[in-house]
Amino acid sequence: MNRPYLPSLVLRDYLHTVATLHPQLRELLDFGRPGAAEALAELAGTVSEFDSDSTGRGDSYRRAQRDTLVRWTGMRQLLELATPDAAAPVTLILDVLGGDGTVARAASSQSACFESKLAFITGDLSGHMVDKALAHGLPAVRQAAHFLFLRDAGVDAVLLAYGTHHIPARRRPQAVAEAARVVRPGGRIVLHDFDESSPMAGFFGEVVHPHASGGHDYRHFSRAELTGLFAAAGLPVRVVDLYDPLIVRADTAESAYAGMRDYVGDMYGVREFFATLTDDEVWRLLTRHFDHTRYLAGIGGPGDVPARPLVYRADGQFVAEVPRMAIVAVATRTA
Repeated sequence: MNRPYLPSLVLRDYLHTVATLHPQLRELLDFGRPGAAEALAELAGTVSEFDSDSTGRGDSYRRAQRDTLVRWTGMRQLLELATPDAAAPVTLILDVLGGDGTVARAASSQSACFESKLAFITGDLSGHMVDKALAHGLPAVRQAAHFLFLRDAGVDAVLLAYGTHHIPARRRPQAVAEAARVVRPGGRIVLHDFDESSPMAGFFGEVVHPHASGGHDYRHFSRAELTGLFAAAGLPVRVVDLYDPLIVRADTAESAYAGMRDYVGDMYGVREFFATLTDDEVWRLLTRHFDHTRYLAGIGGPGDVPARPLVYRADGQFVAEVPRMAIVAVATRTA
């Protein structure tokens, strides 16, 4: 129990903190399950690119997430897919790749959007991210997607999103199996990523990998892989296309452009690269890499979303919008 767990806490002290502040999470934690000791040892030796900027882009990523609503359009759709039972008084969601709690904080600020009250457990591989989530007052647990420290059937839904491609290919079947283990019968599993052929995957490969300090050598998902992973877990699944844009609002057009430049620079660890370009060059780069014209035509729509980045006026503000199309697997645990 004295083994290192978070940068700020050994496991014993983490459990005491959670028992005091987040008793529902403490009831669900199971660090005694078979394999937990090995999983904890693996965590202790893991350095994540999301710990800090010295290990990759952790500090920059958290700076970007101060505005939790930049990705709210996609987040809201993911949460709606995860929580179809509007009559439930409370729906408990495990956000497996939750970072410092961006989804939980965004949903809290937009709680009127949901009939059912949403409660979250934020998980992450990075101890620094979990430390920050706890500092935000959120129930949070450090764990790898392929080995969760939660009891069987303890949550109503599981969300794997915003970084699922970081799960190594050999671990992906285990991650789906673990999600199925911890969700209750009738509960949803929602897995979000960007297709290998998508503009977002291209941006990661052509801009982020060569220019971010930690690189970005990760393979994204395909529709066939998503279907196969859930079939192997014995779960019927449907794969849907989801519009998941980046949206920045500001009082002037110039501020909207600058806000998007800074958000993308911090979010993907390319701020220093962007600093070598003029603002016009940055916007042209984004316009080129996030042009979804061919991708949307290839998937047959939707036709009501912008195909290219744009800035427009809405509700008295200027809005910079960068389109992204994601693929999302939605499955229900049947037994």
